[in-house]
Amino acid sequence: MSIESDKDEITLSNMPQNDEEIQPSQTSDNADPGRNKIFGVFYGIGVNINNVIGSGIVTSPGIIWKMVKSPGIVLLLWVIGGLVSMAGSLTYVELGVIHRISGGETKYLQTAFPNPKLMISYLFSFMYIFAIRPGILSAVLQSAAQYLWYTVNGTRYDVSFQPDKDGWHLPFSPFWYIKIIAVVILLVITLYHMLSNRWANYINQSLAAIKLVTYTIIAFAGICRLLGNWSTSRINWQQPISGNTDLTAYSSSILLIMFSYDGWNSLNYSLDEFRKPEKKLIYSNSISVGIVTLVYLLVNISFISVVPEESINTTDTDETIAATFFRQLFGGSEVMVRIFTALVVLSVVGTAASTVWSGSRVVVAAAASNFFPVYSYELRTWNKHFDTPINALFAQFIWCSLIIFFVGGSFTVTGFMLFSAFSMYSYWIFYFATGVGLLVIRYRNRRKLHRDLHIYGNEENPPRLSADEEKFYKAPLIAIGIFVLSGFFILTFSFVVNDQCPGLDSKQCRLQQLSPILISYGFLLIAVICWYILYVWWESKKAKRIIRIAAEEDNDKIV
Repeated sequence: MSIESDKDEITLSNMPQNDEEIQPSQTSDNADPGRNKIFGVFYGIGVNINNVIGSGIVTSPGIIWKMVKSPGIVLLLWVIGGLVSMAGSLTYVELGVIHRISGGETKYLQTAFPNPKLMISYLFSFMYIFAIRPGILSAVLQSAAQYLWYTVNGTRYDVSFQPDKDGWHLPFSPFWYIKIIAVVILLVITLYHMLSNRWANYINQSLAAIKLVTYTIIAFAGICRLLGNWSTSRINWQQPISGNTDLTAYSSSILLIMFSYDGWNSLNYSLDEFRKPEKKLIYSNSISVGIVTLVYLLVNISFISVVPEESINTTDTDETIAATFFRQLFGGSEVMVRIFTALVVLSVVGTAASTVWSGSRVVVAAAASNFFPVYSYELRTWNKHFDTPINALFAQFIWCSLIIFFVGGSFTVTGFMLFSAFSMYSYWIFYFATGVGLLVIRYRNRRKLHRDLHIYGNEENPPRLSADEEKFYKAPLIAIGIFVLSGFFILTFSFVVNDQCPGLDSKQCRLQQLSPILISYGFLLIAVICWYILYVWWESKKAKRIIRIAAEEDNDKIV
């Protein structure tokens, strides 16, 4: 970085630099001059809101209410989720301003933890491609399939099976029909993304509009019902803070809430298209998280005010609470119930579609970095006729289908709970690492500043920050602290489970509740093995080969 300054003045910008120094670029345009800068504050707010609001808000509230049993505590948990997301978004603003290029956690972890050789960033990339993103997509598809089943049949699918048996013991049952429906939805979304980028964009924008309208209707209809029929609606609010004291309910609820808020960092993956991120990113992130938190609170208030508590506790409608909400709202009008439930289906499908689109681009970017040693060329290639990444989309479809069938069919935990919990736990491993990484970067820069003051400074002309560096945004330390401590809390508190499950002994019960975490660490172990093979074993083998060839050449010269 360089700026105009007097010759006699010493700034940190014109001091000798080394690999330890990490400073923001002078302008965001340096990141990728060939890209159009299309993101402003309002556009960024819209992108963030569309990425955050998804299937979680029409699936998680019923599950959380059923587990916690206290409306007041439920709302408090959603507020806490919003505060944690706000702290994370402010933390990511500083990381975005430091790097000012797209890439998200992969770039941030490379900067903070370059050793062992790219290990942490590789583990994130592996987990994001093979576990986190497919897990999120599978959870969204599971939710869409459940609501579609409800729209067609008028009831939630039957999940009453023996808890000591997994899904493989239930052939030709609704358990598997839901998974088949989810894969069919994924196939349809994948096909239209393969055929045309333009039409895919039109369809996705239309689905996003339907989503915003649907959730707005839910929020305002519930509030109007609460205010207009207080005598009936207040029943669920009579004991707002008395509920379940089982810590397992809260540990499970936290993961579901963070799943619903996930996406607050989406702008950090597209900073190449952001105009002056140092000025715009903080407003886009903070305003969008604030709006989402308000919407989530209104939707939860609506659900709790309209849906009878006994219908959540005594039936299997907790994962389709929006359908139950419309049934209570419209009474005996089955047609209206199915119409609005169909709107929920389209809303959730819209979330799945945006995930398919962005997920395929992640695969292309990874392939461009030779992440897949054998198939990188095929996966990064775009079809010349359709101008779409057909190979990446197809690979994503195959992998997500395998996860839906094989991972989703191997545990007694319901599909949405399983996929959302294991994807979020996996993500928070790296959210925590990224938050710690920012503190590492700050410490590294502070140490260099003190060193430069010692080497170059004097009483008459001490070093000073350049104009750009003085404007450099730094997240409040309390925000970083909340984000890091929340990550530590989520990663440890998730192990708190009870040992009392109907039909299961204590060991089987704990295993069932810990299954999402075990899946997460299973994927992480595979990632570590792959990193070792690529960056330790293979590099060592290449080095030995080079040494052997050099030795043979020397021998030939001697002869």
